[in-house]
Amino acid sequence: MNDLNVYLRNADAVCIYSEGESISYMSGSEQYALFLQAWEGMTENAVRMPAFGVSIDRLTREEMQRGLWAEFRFSAPHICANMPFERLLFKVEPEYRGFNLVRYSGGKYEGRCYYIDLREGDMRSFSETLRLLLSMR
Repeated sequence: MNDLNVYLRNADAVCIYSEGESISYMSGSEQYALFLQAWEGMTENAVRMPAFGVSIDRLTREEMQRGLWAEFRFSAPHICANMPFERLLFKVEPEYRGFNLVRYSGGKYEGRCYYIDLREGDMRSFSETLRLLLSMR
């Protein structure tokens, strides 16, 4: 997880999607700091695992219209585990104990994902933080 966190801690912005609506927070903002603090708390004991998930752009974009999603955004492409990305997107469900990080590269949410196993944790606190950030707009 450390190799991926190097990039995530230095994202240029984060974006929250709720029922198809989105709001972005730039690095350096109070909201970005809250998002990152919640992420680090959630992933403190997490492990990056080989993913079974493969994203298909059209289907991912359809799914993003429902529920709560979060995304790390970067101004330049990066590569981790031989997989390039410009954004990393994931669905947020309080009871999830693991999730796929969907790679956005070349204008599409397509290809293999990273899988994050939260071990004994879940997404409850992270989800609550995102709801708080959405209420602050």
